[in-house]
Amino acid sequence: MKFTSQRKFQYTTGAISNDAWTIPTSGGVSGYLNLPKDISCQNRRHYASTTKDGTPLVFRCKVDLYLQDEDGFGLNTAVGSDFMTTLKIDGVQNNWVMKNASRKWHAARNNMFKRAGIPSKSRGAYSKEIRFNYDGANDAWLVPIDGDGNGMTQGTWDVSDIYTEADSSGFKLKLVGIGLDEETTAAATALPIGHSYLMSRVNQLSDTNIEVSEGPADLSILRGLLVESEPNDNRIHLINAEARDDQDNPPYEVLDLSDSGDVNHDITEPVELGRAVAGLGNAYGSVIVDIPFGLAKLRTTHYDSVDTDINTGGIICVEVLDIYEMEG
Repeated sequence: MKFTSQRKFQYTTGAISNDAWTIPTSGGVSGYLNLPKDISCQNRRHYASTTKDGTPLVFRCKVDLYLQDEDGFGLNTAVGSDFMTTLKIDGVQNNWVMKNASRKWHAARNNMFKRAGIPSKSRGAYSKEIRFNYDGANDAWLVPIDGDGNGMTQGTWDVSDIYTEADSSGFKLKLVGIGLDEETTAAATALPIGHSYLMSRVNQLSDTNIEVSEGPADLSILRGLLVESEPNDNRIHLINAEARDDQDNPPYEVLDLSDSGDVNHDITEPVELGRAVAGLGNAYGSVIVDIPFGLAKLRTTHYDSVDTDINTGGIICVEVLDIYEMEG
């Protein structure tokens, strides 16, 4: 994939709440960061969240927070000496589950078209990769601003639909958020790909060595005769206990399909990718983050200990430093 030449994007925050997280508003839209959309807009060529085979792309970015608005004005109220503004960046987990889920869903979508008799050449020019939502069925996306502080016009960014026998009206694919109990229903409005992928495969048992846990006997005569040296303490007992009981449980959450009505799991949760903090003495904060799929949820807040009632906005600048394939 050709690296983006125009790789700096500016967004307004809109009014920032005091002591509460606020979703930014830029170009008249309150929503999430969608780098593939914005890179495509300003480079006038198509960029996606994944490669053509569905391997997720990770966007390494330098994100700057400025306490001045697009006109260069700063705080309009006197604040406490400990005043600070925080930009929190949440995103998708960067692991093998999300990588494999994206690849499997790309294969499933291609098979959906194939089974319908639709050849690749009959599909949209930008339809080779899935366009995901972040955490809903109809996510709104931030609009970058131009040098005069106005929202860019941009084009159309259609999010992909999936159609199945159980859901002929179609549904979207999202990256985080509550899953679906696929033991009882196959109808969805927005399906989280990680959870759905884990629901489709044989999952690791909570005890990885169930058969081994049934033996050997602590006082096995044969094993006692086969050891190189005859212990005079309870070492054999302790070693057997170690083999049976320790380090045999996965260090990650196991999905129990018998309780698939529980659709909130670790894999459905976002993770914090980083945060930038700008203070009264330094009205600028910066952080380098890796953003899987190029989609992220940005939130801002003001704070000082005297709880000054202030909602002055700022500017967020995102510079793309690198784009690479998720390793998982």
